[in-house]
Amino acid sequence: MTYLVVIGGAPGSGKTTITKLLHQHFQSVMIEIGWLRQYHLDPAWLKASSREEAMSFENLIFIIRNYFKHNYNYILLNDLEAYRIQQIPSLFELNQFVIISLVVSNDEEHKRRILDPDRDSGYRDYTTAMAWNHALIERPLLANEHKFDNTHVDSEDACRQIISLIENQQRSNY
Repeated sequence: MTYLVVIGGAPGSGKTTITKLLHQHFQSVMIEIGWLRQYHLDPAWLKASSREEAMSFENLIFIIRNYFKHNYNYILLNDLEAYRIQQIPSLFELNQFVIISLVVSNDEEHKRRILDPDRDSGYRDYTTAMAWNHALIERPLLANEHKFDNTHVDSEDACRQIISLIENQQRSNY
């Protein structure tokens, strides 16, 4: 049975790192919304319109539903805006899914991550990232969502904990 795993969180929360580790573990499909940007005239989305973003999200939902149709085991999805993650429960209410929202409970650690010169993302707006993170911490849980504090956890240990959480969620859904 296909299982959608959505990894959410503010920039600097560890989404990309955790998703790549989960991808290695599950040997599964991994989709980043940035992948869909290649179909637009401006791959960096510097001049993206709301129409273009809506179309990309619709394409993404089609692709995920197609993976469900073809019975892939796991679909890993990350790099969605917070409001798009909030749409997942209604869009996939008839499917098996879990949302793992990564949060950073220490602002200084979060700022350090965002400003780290070795960070593979070019994102450096720590004020916006921290506001996003605080809003996520304060928001009530969505259906099938688990918030995971990824502040002081080794990435591989965090991945093991999240795998256990995913597998427990799967068992409780059957």
